[in-house]
This record gives sequence, structure tokens and C-alpha cells, in this order.
Amino acid sequence: MSVNLAGVTPYDQEQFLRERALKNARLGLLLWRIANGLVFIFFGFANALMRQAQPSWPPPGVARLNPTLPIIVTGIILFSGVMASRALAQTRKNQHGAAQTAMLATIGLGMAFLVGLLTAMSQVPYSGPYSSIVLTMNGFHAVHVVVASLMMGYIYLKSRRGAYSSENHWGVEAVVIFWHFVDLMWLFFFAVIYVL
Repeated sequence: MSVNLAGVTPYDQEQFLRERALKNARLGLLLWRIANGLVFIFFGFANALMRQAQPSWPPPGVARLNPTLPIIVTGIILFSGVMASRALAQTRKNQHGAAQTAMLATIGLGMAFLVGLLTAMSQVPYSGPYSSIVLTMNGFHAVHVVVASLMMGYIYLKSRRGAYSSENHWGVEAVVIFWHFVDLMWLFFFAVIYVL
């Protein structure tokens, strides 16, 4: 299906096409978040099924995981989300230096979260299904943090080259939306693994 743009000035046509492309990009990101969110929910469901198959959870002879380090890394990832939002807000104001600083802080906090998460994972005792599901869920989330950090690093480099402005900031917006998705999924995994 084509759009008839006869009688429209080139500027209006160009703006229309830009707006349509942005709407499509936003829809694509929304659909991806829904699909990827369902994978996270699947892991929660798998965790619940494994719990039901055991006489107790954690299984007999396995100590409950210490939540201290996971609580600390939860605070770190939540604060990284604040910094990601700040990067977007500063980009929208054309405050590029402050936006880039916030992007670097977001990446640094993401790496601190990752180190803490990997340390917590190294403390999970081998116990068959229990350690398998805990390590798989944490590892799956860790991969998302790595990808989000790489994306933020790419956006940071593009920002340094002047790619974003108050009128054109979709790349920053998209990576910040992804970062918040990662934050939210961690809260879900934290509840499933360390609280329930």
C-alpha cells in the first residue's frame, strides 16, 4: 500500500516519512520487549515448575542463598536506570556533555552490577535443579546487561560525534527504554530467585 503525497511540499513529505519511520521503530521496540519479556516470564514459570517438583525449595541439604549481594546489585541497577533517564533528558535539552557523562555512569553502574551478579553466581552451590535454574536465570539476565551496556557505549560514541539533538534522539531513547526493560526484568528475577 503506497501513500499518495501529491500536492505536498518536499519538506512535509520528508517530515511525514520521518515520523512514520519513528512510529515503526517504536512499534518494533515494543513488540521486541513483549516477546523478550515473555522469555523472562518463561524462566519464572520454569522456576515455579522446578519448585513444585521438589519436596522443599531450596532442596534438602542446600542452604538458602544469601540475598545481601543481590540486594546491593539491585540498588546499583536501579540507580543505573536513573542515570540512563538522565542521559535521555539531557539529550532532549541539547546538554550533550551532561548526557554523555550520564551515559558513561550508566555503563559503569551496569558493569558494577555485572561484577556483583557474577560474584553472587559464583556463590551458588551446585545442587542439581536448584543451582541450574538460578544460574540460568542470572546468566540470561547478565547477557542482557552486557548487550545493554554495549548498546549504551555505541550510543555514547555516536553522541560524541554529534549524532543526537533535542529533535533527533531516537537512538538514545531506544537504548534507555531497553535499559529500563533490563531493570524491570531484574526486579522480577530478584523476586523469583531471592524472595519467593
